[in-house]
Amino acid sequence: MRPTRAEWARKCGERKAKQCGFLRFPIDPFRIAEDEDILVQAKKADQIGVSGGIIFNDEDVAIFYATNISSSGFQRFTVGHELGHYFLEGHPEEILQTGPLHASKAGFSQGDRAIEIEADHFSSGLLLPGHLVRQALGDGQIGLEGIEELSELSECSLTASAIRAAECSPYPMAIVMSREDQICYGFLSDGFKQLKPRAFPRKGDLLPDSATRQFNLDTANIENGKRHAGETTLADWFDGPPGIILDEEVLGLGKYGYTLTVFSSEELPEEPDEFEDEEAALIGSYTAKFAYGR
Repeated sequence: MRPTRAEWARKCGERKAKQCGFLRFPIDPFRIAEDEDILVQAKKADQIGVSGGIIFNDEDVAIFYATNISSSGFQRFTVGHELGHYFLEGHPEEILQTGPLHASKAGFSQGDRAIEIEADHFSSGLLLPGHLVRQALGDGQIGLEGIEELSELSECSLTASAIRAAECSPYPMAIVMSREDQICYGFLSDGFKQLKPRAFPRKGDLLPDSATRQFNLDTANIENGKRHAGETTLADWFDGPPGIILDEEVLGLGKYGYTLTVFSSEELPEEPDEFEDEEAALIGSYTAKFAYGR
């Protein structure tokens, strides 16, 4: 299967991390920028709006990033996003068509504009290379605890870590981000897909009758970062075969207003076809518009 543009950008990010000598977590986007003689400047905390931007001024390049969102993981992701605009083929040329300054809202929040999606995937690959994510998940705990360990190890945001965990997990795992009674996006690991779900969480879908839906009814749960752990079934959430039990772990993400739900299972997936090219497999085959805040 031919890789998508998003996969291409993510692999470019992974390759750049390796080229810059980062063979273990954490990967430092600020050092990568410094090594390229790119000036990186923090915006003042009272300056809100875009998450960051890049300026091409002849031979000089500068990156700025917002600090009104205090999450260092989000700030690192933003700098990685702007590095995507610098390193990805064709990005500087497209940006310069409209002027030397390009402002961004990193975190898959700028709709379907190709260079923004590609820059986000570049940052994802740069900061969370697949082989390091798989190693961390393989050595750690399953589910939300494993995601939190990955977030701490990689110094990346919890939501960025959750998405990459779902993309790279060696065991059946899925994550769903929701707000109020609606799904914002979801990701299923390849192992989870082998449990044969027939429905996939998509943006705008209503939450099923579940612990997550009940959790979201009380905004204090989200604002105060509360959590809930229970069980559900593959049939309830994903219209899958009956009898498969899933852990359903729910976490409120504070001021961002979102809820993260992590599904995991100890059911062993079927063995993949030995000729399957894992690197080219399609990951996250449905549209998602993310918010990499926390």
